[in-house]
Amino acid sequence: MMGSSPEPKETAMPLPATIHSAVSPDAIRRASRLFSGDRRDCLHEMFQNARRAGATCIAVDLTEQDGRSLLHIRDDGCGIDDPAALLMLGHSGWGDDIARSEDPAGMGMFSLAGCAVDIQSFSPSAATAWKVQIPAHAWDSGAPLAIDPARIGWGTLISIELPADWKQGLSAAVADAARHYPLPVTLNGALLPREDFLKDAMFVENACGCRIGVYDRDPDWPGDQRINFHGHRVKCALPTVREEMDSGRLWTVRIDIIDAPKIHLVLPARKEVIDNAALKALREAAERILYKAISTRPDHRLSFTAWQRACELGVALPQARSGLAIWRPQTADDCHGRCSRMIAPDGAMLIVPSLEPDIAQALALARRKLPIEDVQLVEAEDALQGYAWYDTLPVIRDISLRIDREGAVHRYDDDMCLPADFACGLVDRIVIELTVCESGGKDAPHSVHSIEIPALVCRNGGWDIEEAIILATRDGGITPDRLSRIIYATLFCAADDSDCDSWDTQSRSFEREARQHATHILLGEDAATLEAINMSAWDNLSWLIPLDRKIVIHAERGAITVDFLPN
Repeated sequence: MMGSSPEPKETAMPLPATIHSAVSPDAIRRASRLFSGDRRDCLHEMFQNARRAGATCIAVDLTEQDGRSLLHIRDDGCGIDDPAALLMLGHSGWGDDIARSEDPAGMGMFSLAGCAVDIQSFSPSAATAWKVQIPAHAWDSGAPLAIDPARIGWGTLISIELPADWKQGLSAAVADAARHYPLPVTLNGALLPREDFLKDAMFVENACGCRIGVYDRDPDWPGDQRINFHGHRVKCALPTVREEMDSGRLWTVRIDIIDAPKIHLVLPARKEVIDNAALKALREAAERILYKAISTRPDHRLSFTAWQRACELGVALPQARSGLAIWRPQTADDCHGRCSRMIAPDGAMLIVPSLEPDIAQALALARRKLPIEDVQLVEAEDALQGYAWYDTLPVIRDISLRIDREGAVHRYDDDMCLPADFACGLVDRIVIELTVCESGGKDAPHSVHSIEIPALVCRNGGWDIEEAIILATRDGGITPDRLSRIIYATLFCAADDSDCDSWDTQSRSFEREARQHATHILLGEDAATLEAINMSAWDNLSWLIPLDRKIVIHAERGAITVDFLPN
């Protein structure tokens, strides 16, 4: 019996001894996907190439030839010396100075990938002009393209057959690309307007190879493009500082790059800045200049943390301007129409922390009573803690309420609700207890003050008027009108029913409901019923009565008669 021959063994491929980075030739087949195909990318890249070539101006023209729409970009720079470098992905061909200062990537021409393009340029070393036609499909094919003689005498002319989606708004896109570009640009012979990227800056200083401008308002800049790279605006997060004041003044910076070789942009489209050590240093310099700009003002209202940061950066600032806003009790609808604050006049002050609406409305009932009637209540601004003038002011550290009803004592505060079966109505006594510290210090001496108030609307962990517990003292003297206003301030929030009706309609409806509840508690069920009828008559009937007439209505369940009274 013959034995079978052994299977031949495959020779194992040896592993390489070393590896190195390289670009695969296959990459060129994806060249059309390096850029998004946006016309702005193309304009910015062509403009940057012209500037690097030493151009003094750029002419952009839109023409129609043989049924084709063409965009022509002509510059008077040095020209493209070596046509072979034109489509060599990753090879920029720029001189040492440009390579050092701007880190060109040799990819910008590929922003035209997918377009049919004719290029004419003058080669200084060959002392002759040349031209090439690049069909739309040739960008990622690697196919050889013929170089022919041209008649251009200097610079470069790029003619692009416009894709259909480029045509609409193209003139506006060219104008936008020219807006902060350092060279003059014409469009169909008309000079396009240019402006300084740092226009309207209230303070400008150079640092890290850049011009840094400071603004005491937040410029409305689309896409947060706050860095200008020779006309190409780039998105980047930069330092901002907000002042503690009603206007909420926001200090911001913009940066105009002059010569900052270590600031690198994300390739290929350069729409973002790489977060490296150079950007960190630039941000710190911008932050320092921002505080220097603030130091030129007579005063400021920076948070204590921001003031400390300025000191760390070597910028000496005075303490924030003293003064606090007169306290205004919080309401449930504070998101609607919170009015501007008034600064309290000089004198004795007491800082009130942020409170829930029911606690705030209770404190509002106590502020005209001893021992706080001669003290101006002011709003807390926690961001100012640390300034000497702020930390020496007395502050309310705690507020709680004590309710006496039929010999039982109940407590209510932010952390303690009333029993679920606690009924709305009259009580014997309501006392608000304030724990007041003599200053903002951690271990500052404190005292407790007890003040009687005539009413209290407890939200009791809920938000609806049906869930609230509405209380008034028997001999407090509060009127239905005043109690209804407290109910409204404590509970009404249009946002809770924003899909139901307009703010005005919701407000009027809640006012009527609050008035009826207040009347019922203070005057009883009959009075509440009459009040409801009265309010309904005002809303629905009074406008029907002639100005010079009176009517009399007799109403009962199921029957209503109406008649005019004689004049």
